[in-house]
Amino acid sequence: MADNAEVLLCRTDGRVRVITLNRPRVRNALNSELMRRFHQAVDDAVADPDVGAIVITGSGPAFSSGQDLKDAGSGPRPDDLWGRYVETIDHDRIYERLSRVPKPVIAAVNGFAVGGGCALAVSCDVVIAADTARFGYPETNHGIAAVTVAVGLSRVVGRLQALDLLLSGRFIDAAEAHAMGMVTRIVPADDLMTEAVGYAQVVAEKSPTAIRLTKRIFRAVQELDQDHAFEYARDISLMTREAMFAARGATATPAGHKTE
Repeated sequence: MADNAEVLLCRTDGRVRVITLNRPRVRNALNSELMRRFHQAVDDAVADPDVGAIVITGSGPAFSSGQDLKDAGSGPRPDDLWGRYVETIDHDRIYERLSRVPKPVIAAVNGFAVGGGCALAVSCDVVIAADTARFGYPETNHGIAAVTVAVGLSRVVGRLQALDLLLSGRFIDAAEAHAMGMVTRIVPADDLMTEAVGYAQVVAEKSPTAIRLTKRIFRAVQELDQDHAFEYARDISLMTREAMFAARGATATPAGHKTE
């Protein structure tokens, strides 16, 4: 697969697709062209049966500095409310779609992950951070309400920790982000891509069906209370086991014993 020129780079390492945000001069700020290519790159990785996992990282000293505010104000805006609504949805879906991707998505945070860039990182299934990485939501420092980015953060850390970051606009290092639950693992900066791609290679070899179901069920039970979550999980577990037995040519009772 050829690299997308300028704003995004893609390469394949074994069964891992590495997607690199490539606007280092502006710390990989998310403009409309980058987001368009990003969504296409993710679609391509999902459609490729030889790709089992996706790694997302940034080039230069940053993972991403978030939305490119210059880009947001540079072009003509739709002159109707619905057009502006659709434009906003198209921008913000970058933060929600990764949990819906049926393949594991690993963020390799190489430097600053700021605002929407931080939201992008914590939207991934696993976050591996360089020991030099820094995280923050500085929107309020610029008179902007931290709205959309709050959704993902509120599902990753506790209420008090999320509000601390969103209201203060302060930056935290990788160690504090790990303590809050925003980071899965911290590695030396020089080892980041080796560790991230190596981890992705391991999960890429797992059963695609098991991975897809695990992500789908995990996302669903997060939205349910405990009783309904257990009920949903039990139902899915029973159905998948029955399907497995059927595929093997066996008939199983609900207790899991073969019948003659």
